[in-house]
Amino acid sequence: MQNELDAKFLLNVFGKVEKHGTPVNNELGAGFELDGITVNSGFDGYEVYFSNGKVQLTLGFHHKWHSEAANEADMDAFVAQLKKINLNY
Repeated sequence: MQNELDAKFLLNVFGKVEKHGTPVNNELGAGFELDGITVNSGFDGYEVYFSNGKVQLTLGFHHKWHSEAANEADMDAFVAQLKKINLNY
């Protein structure tokens, strides 16, 4: 499922979480949470962060992304959450 992620998709989901989500504060600062996904942006605006508590994904400069997940099942569930938000909001 990781191959389905691109910058356009991720930024679209980020915008939806920001628009429809609840404001939160976490270790990355101010952000938003929607349907189990939390998003934050970097202080300089060059990076955006996505997390569901098990997976952390960072979209950085030049639209390159990096994820940290314990296993493929966690990553697949994370991508499914992103797709659900993209589809329903």
